[in-house]
Formats: sequence, structure tokens, C-alpha cells
Amino acid sequence: MNPNKIGKFIKEKRLEQKLTQKDLAKKLYVTEKAISRWETGYGIPDISLLTNLSKVLKVEISEILNGEETKKDDQDNLEKLITYSETNRDLLHKLGFKLSITCYTLSLIIFLLYLKLEYDPISSANYFIKLLIALIASALIIMGNKIYIHHCIDKIADKNRITKFSTTIIFIYYTIFLFNVVLFARMSPISPIRLYNITPLKTIKEVSAAKDAYSFIINILGNYFIFMPLEYFLITLFNMRNFFLNCLIAFLIIIAIEITQYIFNIGIFDVDDIIIYSRNDHYKYYI
Repeated sequence: MNPNKIGKFIKEKRLEQKLTQKDLAKKLYVTEKAISRWETGYGIPDISLLTNLSKVLKVEISEILNGEETKKDDQDNLEKLITYSETNRDLLHKLGFKLSITCYTLSLIIFLLYLKLEYDPISSANYFIKLLIALIASALIIMGNKIYIHHCIDKIADKNRITKFSTTIIFIYYTIFLFNVVLFARMSPISPIRLYNITPLKTIKEVSAAKDAYSFIINILGNYFIFMPLEYFLITLFNMRNFFLNCLIAFLIIIAIEITQYIFNIGIFDVDDIIIYSRNDHYKYYI
């Protein structure tokens, strides 16, 4: 089974039908990258696509398997289909597949390192180092997802499924990081007095007037950006595409976090945090 020969044959027949790679991809419900991968010999169509592909290209399945036109029926089509399936499986386990698995594995290891730094009482790592480690772990998931889709995925449905799987992993990372930052990281020491601020812009003005860069980044920019991915996950994972419903649920989550901080005395109920969130709410939805 020769992937290069099959790829050249598919390209030749596609051009005969005056189809672009995009046109063929739409007819087969696969990605354009899949068509490009087939035609360059870096992969072959999944066995489940052969029937539709033969109809679109107006050729026999046996001709696709052979990578050339044939005038007589082959008697060993079953044997060729088995060989074809094995060839496709072998191609999937080449460098691209191994690289994607490596990215996922490294991501898990790096996130475990983040958890160690977060919960190690003698750790001296500050907020920015832990944030950077969490971002690297998430970036590796995205990279692994892109590599796997580019090298191993043909069908759009499979692409959406693996993308949702990768997004779920990043959502878990994000949720753990969010709870660590706004709740668990503040468990000790505990003030005997519950603190709150219900005066709009009071905290923002105080932090700005103090001219402390670290405090400004943590309290103002931190609150601005840390909740930014929330609505993205609501849209992509939970399909909440209604703007007002999406904003409402995200807003209620922010309120719940602020109330939890006050009730358990692990932070300040600060109306300015809610204001900061509301200011970028519109942008988060469209991003």
C-alpha cells in the first residue's frame, strides 16, 4: 500500500472533477488539512470515508486502494482493505501522534509541579511563577491538540470531539487555579474580623494611589484577567451562546465567590471586584 501513489491519484481525480481541496473537504465532512495530508502522502483516508470518496471522485474503491485506474475487478479487495487499514493505523502512530501524546504528558507533569508549589508550605514561588507554570501546562494541551488534529484527524466530528476533550482539560486546570487564587490561597492566616467594601471604586482608588505595581497587578489587573476565560468555557463546553444568560451565570459565579470569601473569612467581599468584572464582560463574550 503506497500512500504517495494513493495521494497523487486522489489529487488527479479531484482536479478532474474541478474541485478544490476545500470543496472536497466539505463534501466528505473532513478538514482541508486532511485532504492536503492525503494528497502529499502523509496520510490516507480513513476506511469509513472510502465509499463517499469514490462517489465524489467517480472512481472505484479498488482504484483508490491501488492508486491508479483499473479496467478489471480485483478479486483481493478484502485483503487490500485490511492492508489499507493497517497502513492508515501505522501512519497515525508516526511522529505527529507521538508528539501530541508527549505534549499531553508533559502538560500533566508540569501541572502537577504547579500543584506541588501551590500546596508546599515551604515553597517560595510567587503568584507569577505559579501562573506561568499553569499557562505552560495549558499551552502544551493546545499544542498537543493542534498536532493531533493536523496529523491524525480527518473527520470534522472527530476534530470537534478531540478539541472539546482538550478544552475540558484546560477548564479543569483553570478551575483548580481559580479556586487556589481566590479561595484556598487565602485560608491562612485568618483575620478575626470579616472585611468588606461596598463603596464603589474605593479599593481601585486606594490601590492606584498607593503606586505599588505588584499590588496594582494582583488586585486590579489580576481580577480583570483571571475571570476572562470563564465565559469562553461556558460557550465552548456548555454551549451557552445566549449573551445575557452567559453573562448572568458568570456574574452569579463572581458574586458566589465574593460571598464565600466573606462568609468563611478568607478574603474581602469587595464590590470593586464585581465592577472590574462587569467592565470587561462584553469583551470576554466576543473574544
